[in-house]
Amino acid sequence: MAGLRISSGAHFAFVHRGTFGDNAQPKPSKYEIEETDYGFVATTVVDIVNPPAAFRVTGTIEPTTTRTMRNHWYLPFARRMDMSYPSGIRHIIINCATPIDDGRIQLVKLLYRNETEDQCPIQTLIDWDAAVVYEDRDILEATDPDAALDLAHRTEAHMTSDRPGLIMRRRLQELLKEHNDPEVTRNYAAA
Repeated sequence: MAGLRISSGAHFAFVHRGTFGDNAQPKPSKYEIEETDYGFVATTVVDIVNPPAAFRVTGTIEPTTTRTMRNHWYLPFARRMDMSYPSGIRHIIINCATPIDDGRIQLVKLLYRNETEDQCPIQTLIDWDAAVVYEDRDILEATDPDAALDLAHRTEAHMTSDRPGLIMRRRLQELLKEHNDPEVTRNYAAA
């Protein structure tokens, strides 16, 4: 689940401050969320920093821009994030996370863009995306892989922008229950 985090605002401001996050604006953006049979669709618009390394990726040389994001989460471990910029550039990322064992996942990521090689060379896109992924990876690798789906453990505090993750947890619990496969975690009460 951690590899599929849907986020904006505070996450961007702190985790992605080296790429597109604006740490002067940590307030999370509001999501419009529609639950579906397959998971959910979450839509938001976020203001982002646009450093020179991102000019060709975003299609503008302005120091800031906006990103419209439409995230589809497919139960249990896939996501399609459709991002568009005022320049007309559209960027689609498909992530599929496969659990390898109790502490590791394998993430497969596909990127689709609507511009030409002359507009944004593939190596520029690869370098930019790698920087963003490494920022996320640092956080994911510092996160307990045994975080409980069941919120009754009360081991975390949540805010409004955590709603997509909370929906994911609830839906994963429902899936486990449907298949008579209860969640197994360490005993948080004793911790």
